[in-house]
Amino acid sequence: MKIVRFLILAVTILSLSACAVVQKTIEVQRQRSLQEERLEKALTLLQRGDSDGAAENLRAVVAAKGINGVTDEALFRLALLTIPEEFDREEIGRASNLLERLRKEYPASTWTAQAASLASFLTDSPRRLQASTELRRQIKSLKDVNLSLTRENKELRLNIEKLKSLDVELEKKTK
Repeated sequence: MKIVRFLILAVTILSLSACAVVQKTIEVQRQRSLQEERLEKALTLLQRGDSDGAAENLRAVVAAKGINGVTDEALFRLALLTIPEEFDREEIGRASNLLERLRKEYPASTWTAQAASLASFLTDSPRRLQASTELRRQIKSLKDVNLSLTRENKELRLNIEKLKSLDVELEKKTK
C-alpha cells in the first residue's frame, strides 16, 4: 500500500513538474513570437520611411528579455537609427552604448560582427569632427588672408602704375 501511495505521489510530482516545464516552454515561445512580430513591424515601418515608429518598436524589443536572433538584430538596427544626422555627441553616445550592449550580450551574433566597424567609426567620430571643425576654421582664416593679400596686391599694382605715370611725367618735364 505504501508503495502504491509512493508511486501515485511520484507520478503526480512528475506530472506537475512536466506541466511546469511545458508551461515555461510555451511562455518562452510566446515571448519569442511577440518579439519577432515587433521586429517585423519595425522593419515594415522602416521600409515605409517611418523611422520614429520603427525605433519605438525596436526599443520595445530591446527592453524585453533578450532573445538570440531577435534582440541582437533589434539592437543593431536601433543603434543605426540613433545615429544623428548632425553628429551630436550625446546621440553618438547612445548609439555606441547600444552597440556595446550588442557586443557584450551577443558576442557570437552576425550583427555583432557587422557592428564592430560601426562602433569604431562612432568612437572616432568626435575626434574627426573636432579635426574637421578646426580645418574649416583654418580654411576660413586662410581665405581671409588671401582676400587681404589680393586687395593689397591690387593696391600695389595701382601704386606702381601711378609711379610709372609720374616717372613718365618727370622725364617729360626734365626734357
